[in-house]
Amino acid sequence: MIKLVCNNQLFYKTISNYLLQKNIIITSTNQKHQIVIDIKDNQNVSKIDINGYKTEISLPIDINVLNSQILKKIIDINFPLGIYKYFPYKRVISYQEKKSLLSDIQNLIISNLLMNQEGIDKDNLYNLIWKKDKQIYINKLDTHLTNLKKKLNQELNLKINIQSNNKKLRLLID
Repeated sequence: MIKLVCNNQLFYKTISNYLLQKNIIITSTNQKHQIVIDIKDNQNVSKIDINGYKTEISLPIDINVLNSQILKKIIDINFPLGIYKYFPYKRVISYQEKKSLLSDIQNLIISNLLMNQEGIDKDNLYNLIWKKDKQIYINKLDTHLTNLKKKLNQELNLKINIQSNNKKLRLLID
């Protein structure tokens, strides 16, 4: 998940809408996030800082160029998953030459389990994935967790365990 900080409201709204169209989740300031995009706009230049990668773009700017610059940087951001690499914005887990492409739901599950290493409540995770469901069916979530574990084991020989204790899920990697 991405935290977007911008001193120009027009840029903020435009970039937020663009990222949402690309199914990239923007968090509010009080939620956990993997990436921080900080855009500071002044008279002649926009300064962009994406997790420490800094660049400047001269103004005026085509908004598509700005969006392209942001997407180029976040797409290669990855996080360790044991000896594997997790690319949340490619929806891929890889090791050496092997890759496993995750579905949107699988990607949301892994992303939230990684961001909440102390554990995430099953109901909260369910609501993050299926926002429109009026009733919670935990067996639906459990099925997706089981399928994710099988997929990663078959495709990458990655054995993950998802510990459940008092309706709180934690990711454990063997």
